[in-house]
Amino acid sequence: MSDDWTELYRPNNLDEVVGNPKAVASLRQWADAWSAGKPTKKAAVLIGTPGVGKTSAALALAREYGWDTVEMNASDQRNADAVKAVALRGALTQTFTDSGEFLSTLAGDLKLIILDEADNLSGKEDRGGVPALVEVVRNTKQPVILIVNDWYALSRKSSVLKSETEQIKFTSIKSVTIRGLLRKIAKDRGIIISDRALELLAENANGDMRSAIRDLQAVATGKTEVKDLDATSVSYREVEKTMYNVLDDILKSKDADRARRSLAEVDEPPDTKLLWIEENLPIAYRDHLDLYRGMKAVANADKYLGRVYRRQYFGFWSYAGDFLSYGVCAAKTREMHGFLRYNFPQYLMKMSRSKGVRAVQNSVCAKLGEAVHMSARQVKQDILPYYSRIYKSDPEFALKTSLDLELEQEEIAYILGEKIDAAAVKRIMKEMAPPAEEKAAKEKKAAKPKEKKRAPVNQSTLF
Repeated sequence: MSDDWTELYRPNNLDEVVGNPKAVASLRQWADAWSAGKPTKKAAVLIGTPGVGKTSAALALAREYGWDTVEMNASDQRNADAVKAVALRGALTQTFTDSGEFLSTLAGDLKLIILDEADNLSGKEDRGGVPALVEVVRNTKQPVILIVNDWYALSRKSSVLKSETEQIKFTSIKSVTIRGLLRKIAKDRGIIISDRALELLAENANGDMRSAIRDLQAVATGKTEVKDLDATSVSYREVEKTMYNVLDDILKSKDADRARRSLAEVDEPPDTKLLWIEENLPIAYRDHLDLYRGMKAVANADKYLGRVYRRQYFGFWSYAGDFLSYGVCAAKTREMHGFLRYNFPQYLMKMSRSKGVRAVQNSVCAKLGEAVHMSARQVKQDILPYYSRIYKSDPEFALKTSLDLELEQEEIAYILGEKIDAAAVKRIMKEMAPPAEEKAAKEKKAAKPKEKKRAPVNQSTLF
């Protein structure tokens, strides 16, 4: 019972991947093109929320087609050197079996390069990872799969990743599908489980198959029978969908008490709840007076949140919550019906997506600050805007300072305001390459120990 059931029951082939038949069919079609030696897109991107089977599908694909695998995940360092050393080298070279047998790509013997959580390539630790990833996608001779949760966060960094990859969408798995798989696992483990317990586990997983299997293992460990009461000990998976349900209770229903309870149950800070409601209130309330009253309630909630931070009296949180639930719910004159497509708060989205950009900006300011003997903060305020303008307009200045500051490709792209694979960025990188090679050659020559001069063979000696 100590084995991880998510690994023990991982699919062995694509037919065993449940819940996303269209995605599996697209993935198989892409793999067939590779097997035939005629792939239209060399890399595939598996897109979806955690636990919907993206990684399992990639590994099942490799097993079904008999391909070897090279994996990189979020726990690995994935800067430029690491991606080139692992993913790029694996994508450009041939492979061997575990027994040492050579596998030829021309004969259809391929290996699958899997980069998990590719959308998390950001920050100082993964510097240069995106340009290296672009190089992998463009030049690979082996099939490549990128696994992402937020596709936009990755595609916005490079147009190549958007235009030269096959995007395959995985959706949340339905509870009835989860229930069927859990029943099979319980039967295989010799565990008797009630239908109600299976239903509770499937609903609590909220579309996450991996979580459902782990919940089943948690409640079944050390038991031969799982009852309804055992399944109630598993908490509901709090994900973004929960906030969407809360918005339905507040913006559609006229039941203010239910709206208040629903908002209180969400494990989010009050200021985040305010952002969700403020973002989606204009979508739901089309009547101008309803929208006015709703926004006035949001403004009052914001006023109390400000008092919380100013006075450090957190009792005001309850007042803010009442305005966001009671106030907004009561602002409409009638119940709302029909489907509403809610938006994720733009502020949170921009802050999340700008994390990598801010890391590059800090790196550029630090290098400039070291050169001009100023703090990075001062450089950001007083120098960076003018430096960027001169950098864009003067190619000689751009090349010289790039070499002097040892700027990387992502930093050059940031200064120019371009994507990392833009023509202007490539031109500067190409111009920087020869001096870099000469510098490396000089360093290698300087590091080489000097050979002692040998005496000529015909030299006379005392002996």
